[in-house]
Amino acid sequence: MFSAVLAGLAALELPLIPVSTIAVLGLAAALGSSAGATFALVAILAPKTKVGAVTGIVGAAGGLGGFVPPLVMGAVFSAVGDYSIGLVLLAVVCVGAALFTRGPLRASARAISAT
Repeated sequence: MFSAVLAGLAALELPLIPVSTIAVLGLAAALGSSAGATFALVAILAPKTKVGAVTGIVGAAGGLGGFVPPLVMGAVFSAVGDYSIGLVLLAVVCVGAALFTRGPLRASARAISAT
């Protein structure tokens, strides 16, 4: 959720110093730390015999996450001349990921830990 707030803050195009700088640097830190947390979840939730395969899929998804958003941001900027819409889309994706993590993923983790 913190990433969504920071992306929304960046979309408001507030003054570069200090607000936007803090928002963008905080967003980079939050997204980077969430990548590590995702791999930690794989180690906990994936069956021991499938950890390697699941880690590969998660890594591939992360690669797409580093490839597709810049293309979307570039396309949005080319069409509109502004990054705000792309940053709002990032905030929406962050909210969706947070809801998925708190809902179905948490329920799955509880079911696995109960066995």
